[in-house]
Amino acid sequence: MNMKKGLYERYVPDTLLYAGEAGELYRGHDSVLRRDILLCIFPHKVAQTERIMHGSSALQILDRGETGDEGFVVLEYVPGLLLDSAPNARKLSLKEALGMARGFVQVLQEADRTIGRGLMLTKYNLWLTEAGEIKVVNTWEVSEDAVGHEISDMFRLMHHLMFGAVEIELPISQVIEEMALSYAGDPFVIRKSLRAIWRREEKMSTEQYERMLAQTLEDITSLYQYIKKTQVGARSSVSFEKRKEMRQEETEQPIRSAHLKNTGAKKKRFPRLSTKRLTAVALLAIVCITAVAFMQNDNPSSAKSVEAVTPNTAAEPPKAENKLGVEVPDVKGLSLEEAGQRLTQAGLHYKYYLESSIHKKGTVLKQSPAAGEKVSRLEPIELWVSD
Repeated sequence: MNMKKGLYERYVPDTLLYAGEAGELYRGHDSVLRRDILLCIFPHKVAQTERIMHGSSALQILDRGETGDEGFVVLEYVPGLLLDSAPNARKLSLKEALGMARGFVQVLQEADRTIGRGLMLTKYNLWLTEAGEIKVVNTWEVSEDAVGHEISDMFRLMHHLMFGAVEIELPISQVIEEMALSYAGDPFVIRKSLRAIWRREEKMSTEQYERMLAQTLEDITSLYQYIKKTQVGARSSVSFEKRKEMRQEETEQPIRSAHLKNTGAKKKRFPRLSTKRLTAVALLAIVCITAVAFMQNDNPSSAKSVEAVTPNTAAEPPKAENKLGVEVPDVKGLSLEEAGQRLTQAGLHYKYYLESSIHKKGTVLKQSPAAGEKVSRLEPIELWVSD
């Protein structure tokens, strides 16, 4: 970019973090003090009346000024990243997102004490430090449009941290549903708790705003502790591949133990038998096997029962599950009803998640485990269905 005269000779923008109608945010450096900074540059025409937010939740303002048709604010740089790009580094679980939500509410509480209501909570004006703290970037941006939507904005930020960016603005009810279904256990408690927090935003008047934030912080903390306790030792916290390996090891361990035991017994017992005795035992075993085979071939009732059952059977009985499990059928692209029938016929059960898609409503977009894999009948098949 073409460097401008004046203050830009000292504050040099290096990496563009965000660009929008409100301005641009850069990570840069102070060439005089030789330190990293955050530099916000905005046109004068979008500048708003400043209401400076002081406190631990805001990045400190180091300098400000203007040049030509632009204004700028220099902020302290704390190692971290803009909340917009946080999911690119690592998507959060529901428990982790609830921990971040506590930070969002605490920012709103601190803003209420200094600048009042109206602080914008978006993924472009919040900074996530390496220590996991939330800091407000553009403390001067306050809008009356944000009043009454603080909790909804908080849920959208949680959804962004868990699933990444979405191309459309989802209804809050669907945001809550997707977060609840991401929980490894029963989503009923999660869904009910999040909806109660959301409805409180609609019921509380302006005079009760401070009380609403305090109650929201308490509810989020309780929900975080509930998930933390219920997920301790939960089987679902182990990946599917790991569980399959564990089941296979559990199945093969007794076989290996028995084999080693029998092998050891043979090593101790067989050397004591003479060659003549071994030959006699082998001949006796052959005679017994031959006799049993002749008896089965001569038994007419056995042959008759097979002929009577096979032609009149409408469907084959379910195949016995071997130690590797039941083969998962391919249900991708089918409707949810068709997929459910096919899985039921295979002796499997399933659960599904709703996902925004351009496909026809009710279409299975993907499945886990994939088709052809072997799973236990107790293992639910996960389906993602077009909403």
